[in-house]
Amino acid sequence: MNLSAGKENLLTIGELSKLTGITTFTLRMWEKRYGAPKSQRLPSGHRRYPREEVPRLRAIAKALDSGYRASKVVCGTMEELQKLLGVQLPLSAGGASPDGDEANSSGQIKIEQWLEAVHHFDETTLTQGFFEEWGKCGPLEFILNFAVPFVYQVGKGWETGELTVSQEHFASERLEHFLSSMWRRMNERKTGPVVLLTTLPGDPHRLGIQMCAAVTAVSEAKVIYLGPDTPPEDILSAVKKCQADVLCISVSPTMDPVEVEDHLLAINDNLQKKVDLVVGGNGAPEGIPGITRFNGFTDYFDWLTVRKSK
Repeated sequence: MNLSAGKENLLTIGELSKLTGITTFTLRMWEKRYGAPKSQRLPSGHRRYPREEVPRLRAIAKALDSGYRASKVVCGTMEELQKLLGVQLPLSAGGASPDGDEANSSGQIKIEQWLEAVHHFDETTLTQGFFEEWGKCGPLEFILNFAVPFVYQVGKGWETGELTVSQEHFASERLEHFLSSMWRRMNERKTGPVVLLTTLPGDPHRLGIQMCAAVTAVSEAKVIYLGPDTPPEDILSAVKKCQADVLCISVSPTMDPVEVEDHLLAINDNLQKKVDLVVGGNGAPEGIPGITRFNGFTDYFDWLTVRKSK
């Protein structure tokens, strides 16, 4: 791309974002991942975007809102996008969105907006976004469709260097604080089965048990939250004193598998038979007799629901 169009027909990424409603973070991500929208360099080294990209990007935003995934539409021409938008079926007619096996595209855009807020340490935008989506879709859907993919994207951003350690800590702390405040409200005056939540010694990760606490509170169970990094003897003591019905332990993938299995076996051997020991997280082992492992929050929620009805 060259400068023949004239500088008056070029836009900064901020101007392009305002005219299209697509965040600057998303525009940068698309250019890096898909090569579109294409920018050009001024002699000063700054990037600029052609003004004629505006209607095409607006059409892309409409396609995303209709359920199409970014990889299918970001590089599309205006004619292709118009044809796509003109022939699509409403969800009620087709029974499934065009993006059926992937996360909802509007949700992806929302998560990308949160990631941009993380880049700028924008606590207000991030927290307001959490409250907005929690109110729209409810606690369980918020966890499944927003919190889990957001945490994944933050982790991925840290691994690739797109996020700094401080930005990763900021995002995790903000989400953890939000979840804690929300599930504690739901937990008041609960009279269902008592579920005690914690992690094993040496496991300081809180987000997994915070999300688990929110899912537990939705199920009408009573949450007893010990926090992370709890010695086995203290876990057993708390189970007894709280008369817990379920002990739920989150295990992060950073934990040593041998140590995890040893701790879980020792805890399970000393639990009363009426207490269910369940585990989850990417570091949770499988196949230990007497211990139930869940692969996701949906399975855990369904199990709690069935258990309550017994």
